Amino acid sequence: MRSNPMTVAPPTWLAIDSDTYKRLLNRTAVAITKRAKKRGATYQVKEAIDAIHAAFHRCDGRDPYDGLPLDGGHLDGSRCPTVCPGDNDTIPHFVILSLQTKEAKGGMTAEEFIAHCRAVVAHTDKTSTAK
Repeated sequence: MRSNPMTVAPPTWLAIDSDTYKRLLNRTAVAITKRAKKRGATYQVKEAIDAIHAAFHRCDGRDPYDGLPLDGGHLDGSRCPTVCPGDNDTIPHFVILSLQTKEAKGGMTAEEFIAHCRAVVAHTDKTSTAK
Protein backbone atom coordinates (compact mmCIF):
# COMPACT_ATOMS: atom_id res chain seq x y z
CA MET A 1 0.00 0.00 0.00
CA ARG A 2 1.91 3.01 -1.25
CA SER A 3 0.61 6.20 0.24
CA ASN A 4 1.84 9.62 1.17
CA PRO A 5 2.15 9.82 4.97
CA MET A 6 0.72 13.32 4.76
CA THR A 7 -2.61 12.00 3.45
CA VAL A 8 -3.11 8.83 5.48
CA ALA A 9 -6.19 8.29 7.61
CA PRO A 10 -6.45 5.97 10.59
CA PRO A 11 -8.68 2.90 10.31
CA THR A 12 -12.20 3.36 11.62
CA TRP A 13 -11.62 1.25 14.76
CA LEU A 14 -8.70 3.47 15.82
CA ALA A 15 -10.31 6.47 17.50
CA ILE A 16 -7.54 9.02 17.07
CA ASP A 17 -7.31 12.03 14.79
CA SER A 18 -5.28 12.04 11.57
CA ASP A 19 -2.45 14.17 12.96
CA THR A 20 -1.96 11.87 15.93
CA TYR A 21 -2.06 8.87 13.58
CA LYS A 22 0.59 10.41 11.30
CA ARG A 23 2.86 11.06 14.30
CA LEU A 24 2.28 7.48 15.50
CA LEU A 25 3.20 6.07 12.08
CA ASN A 26 6.33 8.19 11.80
CA ARG A 27 7.63 7.65 15.35
CA THR A 28 6.97 3.92 15.20
CA ALA A 29 8.53 3.54 11.74
CA VAL A 30 11.68 5.42 12.74
CA ALA A 31 12.15 3.34 15.91
CA ILE A 32 11.42 0.00 14.24
CA THR A 33 13.62 0.76 11.22
CA LYS A 34 16.54 1.78 13.44
CA ARG A 35 16.21 -1.45 15.44
CA ALA A 36 15.76 -3.60 12.32
CA LYS A 37 18.84 -2.14 10.60
CA LYS A 38 20.93 -3.38 13.53
CA ARG A 39 19.62 -6.85 12.66
CA GLY A 40 20.46 -6.59 8.97
CA ALA A 41 17.31 -5.03 7.50
CA THR A 42 17.75 -2.78 4.48
CA TYR A 43 14.32 -1.16 4.21
CA GLN A 44 13.81 2.58 4.65
CA VAL A 45 11.53 4.50 7.03
CA LYS A 46 9.05 5.27 4.21
CA GLU A 47 8.66 1.55 3.50
CA ALA A 48 8.06 0.95 7.21
CA ILE A 49 5.45 3.74 7.33
CA ASP A 50 3.59 2.16 4.40
CA ALA A 51 3.79 -1.32 5.94
CA ILE A 52 2.65 -0.13 9.39
CA HIS A 53 -0.23 1.82 7.83
CA ALA A 54 -1.23 -1.32 5.90
CA ALA A 55 -1.06 -3.38 9.12
CA PHE A 56 -3.39 -0.97 10.93
CA HIS A 57 -5.88 -1.24 8.05
CA ARG A 58 -5.62 -5.06 7.91
CA CYS A 59 -6.39 -5.19 11.63
CA ASP A 60 -10.05 -5.45 12.59
CA GLY A 61 -9.57 -3.84 16.01
CA ARG A 62 -8.93 -7.16 17.76
CA ASP A 63 -5.72 -8.79 18.89
CA PRO A 64 -5.07 -11.68 16.47
CA TYR A 65 -3.82 -13.97 19.26
CA ASP A 66 -6.44 -13.60 21.99
CA GLY A 67 -9.32 -12.18 19.96
CA LEU A 68 -10.01 -9.46 22.51
CA PRO A 69 -10.72 -5.91 21.36
CA LEU A 70 -7.89 -3.41 21.22
CA ASP A 71 -8.40 -0.08 22.95
CA GLY A 72 -8.44 2.06 19.83
CA GLY A 73 -9.14 5.23 21.80
CA HIS A 74 -5.92 5.18 23.81
CA LEU A 75 -2.28 4.75 22.94
CA ASP A 76 -1.30 3.50 26.38
CA GLY A 77 -2.42 0.65 28.60
CA SER A 78 -2.34 -3.12 28.23
CA ARG A 79 -5.00 -3.27 25.48
CA CYS A 80 -3.64 -0.39 23.40
CA PRO A 81 -2.70 -1.27 19.82
CA THR A 82 1.00 -1.67 19.20
CA VAL A 83 3.06 -2.53 16.14
CA CYS A 84 4.94 -5.82 16.14
CA PRO A 85 7.33 -6.94 13.40
CA GLY A 86 6.39 -10.17 11.67
CA ASP A 87 8.48 -13.28 12.21
CA ASN A 88 11.20 -11.93 9.87
CA ASP A 89 12.21 -8.48 11.08
CA THR A 90 14.49 -7.84 8.09
CA ILE A 91 11.47 -7.13 5.86
CA PRO A 92 8.85 -4.44 6.49
CA HIS A 93 5.88 -6.61 7.48
CA PHE A 94 4.01 -5.84 10.69
CA VAL A 95 0.99 -6.94 12.71
CA ILE A 96 -1.02 -4.99 15.26
CA LEU A 97 -1.18 -6.57 18.72
CA SER A 98 -2.24 -5.44 22.15
CA LEU A 99 0.67 -4.25 24.27
CA GLN A 100 -0.18 -7.11 26.63
CA THR A 101 0.31 -9.74 23.89
CA LYS A 102 3.41 -8.07 22.45
CA GLU A 103 5.11 -8.05 25.85
CA ALA A 104 4.17 -11.69 26.49
CA LYS A 105 5.26 -12.80 23.01
CA GLY A 106 8.61 -11.03 23.10
CA GLY A 107 10.90 -12.28 20.34
CA MET A 108 9.14 -15.61 19.85
CA THR A 109 7.74 -16.54 16.46
CA ALA A 110 3.99 -16.96 16.23
CA GLU A 111 4.37 -20.75 16.38
CA GLU A 112 6.69 -20.61 19.41
CA PHE A 113 4.35 -18.22 21.23
CA ILE A 114 1.27 -20.35 20.59
CA ALA A 115 3.14 -23.50 21.68
CA HIS A 116 4.23 -21.71 24.85
CA CYS A 117 0.66 -20.56 25.57
CA ARG A 118 -0.59 -24.12 25.11
CA ALA A 119 2.08 -25.39 27.50
CA VAL A 120 1.07 -22.79 30.10
CA VAL A 121 -2.61 -23.77 29.82
CA ALA A 122 -1.83 -27.52 29.93
CA HIS A 123 0.38 -27.10 32.99
CA THR A 124 -2.21 -24.94 34.73
CA ASP A 125 -4.95 -27.44 33.94
CA LYS A 126 -2.84 -30.28 35.40
CA THR A 127 -1.69 -28.50 38.54
CA SER A 128 -4.63 -26.28 39.38
CA THR A 129 -6.56 -27.18 42.51
CA ALA A 130 -9.35 -24.72 41.78
CA LYS A 131 -11.41 -26.49 39.12
